[in-house]
Amino acid sequence: MGALAWIVLFSLLLTACSQDQDNDKEVVKRPNEPVDLSEQDDLVSEDELVDEGAKVVTVNGETVYGEKYNIIYHETKSYMVNNGYDVDQLEIVHEQTIESLVNQTVLTQDASKKGITVSQEEVETVYEETKAQFDTEEAFKDVLAQLSYTVESFKEVLQQSLIQQYYINQEFSDIEVTDEDVELFYELLREQMDQAPALEDTRSEIEQQMLENEIQLALDERLALLREEAEIEEHLSQTTFGKTPAD
Repeated sequence: MGALAWIVLFSLLLTACSQDQDNDKEVVKRPNEPVDLSEQDDLVSEDELVDEGAKVVTVNGETVYGEKYNIIYHETKSYMVNNGYDVDQLEIVHEQTIESLVNQTVLTQDASKKGITVSQEEVETVYEETKAQFDTEEAFKDVLAQLSYTVESFKEVLQQSLIQQYYINQEFSDIEVTDEDVELFYELLREQMDQAPALEDTRSEIEQQMLENEIQLALDERLALLREEAEIEEHLSQTTFGKTPAD
């Protein structure tokens, strides 16, 4: 088995370990990298969206509206499709979207309390760096449209991503993976393979993946605590996916 297959194997094992810790339901996690949506223009129908001005959920007095719901709904469904999840039951997509919105809101609120902020200049820098990866501005905007983004809503997503990264850097900087952790996990992987590569050839990849997994687990625990402490009010009917009038 080659090095690439080795990396895929231990990534899958890490994911399985993470899911085992959630006894209530399998949590759908958004990908760290953008997915290719060039062939998914019709992925979300108009009937699945809500009015941009409709109240969707209020978290600790802060209301999230339909415009943001529609964007996160599209992202959530895209991720589920690209990772083989059944999206025939739109209620599941809706529930995951609401959970994502609540998670984003409580994290941003907690970040603000802890003095974590992102300047407009930082957002603009990342925006320009992202746009520069495309051959033309038109190609960039076509991709934004496929993702249901406007320029401004995409910048809001970038801001949210930066806040989460700064939050992780500040709150979980003490998390580390020891040599013993790596070696124990290597032995677990080696038992699953006929011919495993040498530990030193894969140590850095294993350590990085394990570190990312530990940080994600810590973040999930923090989000669960923040949700538990939050006052959350959903405004959409759980069976409503068509256009909802704004309040």
